[in-house]
Amino acid sequence: MKARIFFILVAFIISNNVIAQQKQGLYLSVNPLGVLEPQAAYGVGIGYRFNEYFELSTEYAQLKPSAWMGEGKYTNIEGFRAVATGKITLSTNEWKKSKTFIGIEGRVRKYSFEDVADFTNKSTQVTIKDYNFKNKTSVFGVAGLIGKQYDLGEDSRWAIEFTAGIGLRFKNINREGTPENSFIVPTEMGFAETPNYVDKYTSLYFPVGIRLMVRL
Repeated sequence: MKARIFFILVAFIISNNVIAQQKQGLYLSVNPLGVLEPQAAYGVGIGYRFNEYFELSTEYAQLKPSAWMGEGKYTNIEGFRAVATGKITLSTNEWKKSKTFIGIEGRVRKYSFEDVADFTNKSTQVTIKDYNFKNKTSVFGVAGLIGKQYDLGEDSRWAIEFTAGIGLRFKNINREGTPENSFIVPTEMGFAETPNYVDKYTSLYFPVGIRLMVRL
């Protein structure tokens, strides 16, 4: 009888340790949607779950020409994107091995590329067509998030996460090598694109993400 009680206690302690390990610790993540963006992002993230309610993560990615659009307007693009996120769990579903959370993210994106535009001389009013110059852009953003995370199997180290949100982003544009005493000729812009003639621009943005995660 004593031996049976002893083994029950040992099993209880081990099971509690396993549960505790799932509720906290380091994990790695990747965002497969990053490579489909106009400025394709290739990177990895790392995070730490402090307990069953709170976690912090960060992600770093190099920006390259899009894998599916080619270079497009971002010729010879170089740069990086960094994102830091804090998450608070609202609810968990043990049967579905999932949790719902809210969060806040801050992000920085800095990149440069070979841009092209028409320029008109302020004195002569002569327009130069398709003039090439260097575009250096910095973007800072803050957004609120809501998301869902699912474990991929019973006692699995793997999980998948879906997030969506809304936030504000602040863009600064520095143009190098433009014609002297000239201004950019405005062009029609597509949906959610920044006007080609501004130096500073504030707008809404809608971060959407899918992340594959593995607990270490």
